[in-house]
This record gives sequence, structure tokens and C-alpha cells, in this order.
Amino acid sequence: MALPQTPALAPGRAARPPRRRSADILVGVFLAWLLTAFLPSAHAQTNPVLPQIQNLVAAQRPGTFFVDVTYNLVDPDSPGGVYILAEASADNGANYGISMRTLSGDVGLVTPGAGKKIVWNAWNDWARNYTTNARVRLIADDFPSTVGSTNAGNFTTNVPPATNLVWIPAGTFNMSGTYVWLTKSFWMGKFEVTQGEYQNVMSNNPSAFTGNPNRPVEQVTWTEAVQYCQTLTARERAAGRIGTNWTYRLPTSAEWEYACRAGTTTTYCFGEDPYGNRLGFYAWYNVNSGGQTQVVGSRAPNRWGLHDMHGNVWEWCQDWHGPRPSGNATDPQGPASGYSRILRGSSWSRDAVYCASAFSNNNDPSSRGDYYCGWGFRVVLAPGQ
Repeated sequence: MALPQTPALAPGRAARPPRRRSADILVGVFLAWLLTAFLPSAHAQTNPVLPQIQNLVAAQRPGTFFVDVTYNLVDPDSPGGVYILAEASADNGANYGISMRTLSGDVGLVTPGAGKKIVWNAWNDWARNYTTNARVRLIADDFPSTVGSTNAGNFTTNVPPATNLVWIPAGTFNMSGTYVWLTKSFWMGKFEVTQGEYQNVMSNNPSAFTGNPNRPVEQVTWTEAVQYCQTLTARERAAGRIGTNWTYRLPTSAEWEYACRAGTTTTYCFGEDPYGNRLGFYAWYNVNSGGQTQVVGSRAPNRWGLHDMHGNVWEWCQDWHGPRPSGNATDPQGPASGYSRILRGSSWSRDAVYCASAFSNNNDPSSRGDYYCGWGFRVVLAPGQ
């Protein structure tokens, strides 16, 4: 979107906001105008109220390389929060290619209200650069994930059998040239299986990065991931929390990518990111992970409420690795046999390219990976299979 031109402002004064609010930042005398954008959800509510960023002011802190950005966030139908993303441009908004990774304050998931503040450490991200043509853009991403009650066997979509599951509706998508139709809805883990959950079910923890039970379990073989699902199924049936026709299992590769995309057709679940400004809001990867796994759910979810679909740990899928079907495919299960199983999502140690929604890895089902690429997984809950 082309951004409108506005006159320069004196430091500390706010622009009179146009209908689509925006703000210029001049690096050196950081003056801001921001663009507020609503990104629609595939699960959008009826007649949603668009989020608004109001009363925006940005200024470079005197004598430092810190940039303070203040704003008000208004969104009456998202009391639980709106995701605020920050991007910067050095060419009057033609391209948003300046890294903005060192951010603190009211960025990421933000509860609507007044007096919000973001601090950008421009020295860490953009040292020894200067321009009078810089702009900062905030994107307010409202992603209501509520869907109507739909019969799902013993469950309905608005009454999940467990708090860490998300309802994934049946649908279609383009899987690298194959038109895939998934005819059955299913539940999927909101998070990767954690070390605490794995320990509780399997009575052991094979992970390399311990110390917090909310980190994802890793160093898990495909066979162990399947055993976890089988043990969890038996326990939950015995407790009456799921019906006898429901089963925890690994997702198929098609189910995984469909859920990751959440209705998008872009490189990542949130869109394109040619300059690497946005991926860090959604993924722990080699740029921001600190050389280790991180607590699940500490990055933004996709539009369907799933966290860590990009990065943190590779996730086992049900399929054998092999040629994909050409043309159309209905509920694809992968080849009938093979030597390696599919892994998706990438990890804390890999580059951004591996985090793409379409990227697929594979390995021997008896492999645990290694220190840099320990294998993890998330579960699906669906009628018997």
C-alpha cells in the first residue's frame, strides 16, 4: 500500500491522524506516522470491529539510540488482545527492510487500552545508519478465532475436550501444486507437546534443553511420539474425557500444512517477509532463539490460534516420506511405506527459509535428531484411524 505524505512535525508532537492512521519516523529526529491495518481472519467473527491505533507519537530518546513509540489501542471486540507488529523503512515507505527485532514493551500480544509504549533499540538493529527518510509502521492484527458450534462427534467446536486444543475445520488448500481436500475437521494441539506433558504420560524426558517443563519436548523418535499418542488416548478414554471412537495421533503432513497456513497462501502463516522483520514475532529460529528451545506459546499464534508452527522444534508427522500425488488429493495419508518420516516447522537453530509453511524435512523414524535439531511433535485428536 502506498503511504500518504505528511509534513514533518516538531519533536514530541503528534500528527492529526488521517482516516487510515499512520506516522512518519525521521531517524535522528525520530518523528512518526503509523499505518494501522486490519488483517482479516479465516475464522472472522460476524461484523468485527477493526482495531485502531490512535494518538501515536514516536521520538528518539535524546543522547541515545533508543526510539520511544507511544500509542493507544482501541478494539472493543478483542478484550484478550491484538497482535502489534512493528516494521521500519529507510525510503519513505517504499520498502520496509530495516530490522526491528530488539523491541520491548507493548508489542506482540497487547491488551487494548491507552498509554501503550514500545522501545526500539535501534543501535542493536541498525547501527551506524542514518536517514531523514525513515518510517515506522505498526500493524494491528486482529485474529478472532471463534467459530460457530459444529457437531464433532462427542464434542462441539466451542467446547474443546482439553484447553490446549484448537478446532481445525475441514477445507481445501494448494499443497505445492497438489490441490488437497481435507474432508474431516479435527482438533490440533495449540502448542507443541511440552516436556511436562511428555513426562506426565511417558514418565521420562529425553530433551536436551531442560529446566522448564513448558519447553517443547525434543530428542523424541517418531516411534516414541506415536507411543505417546497411544498412551494418551487410552488414558483419556478411561477417564471419560474423550469418546471411544476418538484417537490422539500425529497429524498427516497435509493436515499439518493446512493448519499452519490457516487459510493463507503466502510463505509464512502471517504473509511474506522478504526482509525478516516479522518472522521473529511468530517463530523462535536462529536469529532470536538464543541458541536453545523456548517456552511454547511465547510467540504469536497463526490466525487459527496455533503457536510455534514456525520454529522452536521440528515436528513429526504421520506420513512416510515419498512422492506427493499429482493433481487433486482427498485426505492424503502419504506413501504406504518408506524409509523416513516427515518433519515440519523447522527449529530454533535453522534459518528463516526452513520455517516456510511449505517446507518439509524427513528422517529415520528411530532418529532423535541431535542437539541442534531435536525432533518434537504436536498432537491431533480426531475420530478413530
